Amino acid sequence: MPAPVTDIGTALFTGIAAAFMALFAALPAILAALVLLVLGWIISGAVAGLVERALRLARVDVAAERSGIAATLQRAQVHADVPHIIAGFVKWYARLVFILMAAEAVHLTAISTVVNMVLGFIPNLLVALFILGAFAWLAGVARSASHGALEGAGVSNAGAISTLAYVATFGFGVVAAATQIGVATTLIDIMFAGLIAAIALAFGLAFGLGGREEAAGIWRDLRSQASSVGNGAKRAPVPTGSPERAQGNGKQVPAEPTYTR
Repeated sequence: MPAPVTDIGTALFTGIAAAFMALFAALPAILAALVLLVLGWIISGAVAGLVERALRLARVDVAAERSGIAATLQRAQVHADVPHIIAGFVKWYARLVFILMAAEAVHLTAISTVVNMVLGFIPNLLVALFILGAFAWLAGVARSASHGALEGAGVSNAGAISTLAYVATFGFGVVAAATQIGVATTLIDIMFAGLIAAIALAFGLAFGLGGREEAAGIWRDLRSQASSVGNGAKRAPVPTGSPERAQGNGKQVPAEPTYTR
């Protein structure tokens, strides 16, 4: 049991001694945390370099350019290619792991809780990015295929329809990625459903208003063709001098024979 404090000097000495004792007791843990941070920074950088080199040897950057992912990144003002981005994710994920280990070494529960949340979010983010990349490639394929097919069929609005196919396909990818990371899933679903409904309504109005005269012309042609077929089905009149003559009811009877002396 500590001795009772009787004056200010003794109180100051006791407090300072207790602080130094706590520091000395925690000093091994602090040193271990610093060593973990330094080693983690070095190891994560080396691992990221190896990952980037391996991705470039596997020609992932060429595949990203062909699929349109590189163009999407350039439009988004991202001045890095796909291997560099993936290597950056790997590096910072490893660094966060070492930060978590250092925080647990010095018993900093608040920092370890936050880092655990971030580490749990990163895999979902990577899956969402993979979904976006896959749907970007699918959207490019849909645009190219629809544009070629419509242009070969002689459709005048092939470019607009192919662009609409690209936007619709990529929109599905955005919804799937947002669902994966759990960012306002219900709101995004409602907005996407409203967008599809608006596009369908716009197409319906455009066809109903703009194609009204064309539909009327087609209907007139069909009616005229039907009338011509009906008139052609009537029997031609019997010529004069025929051995048959018509009665009043329209039936044909043989003509009476004539005799000569």
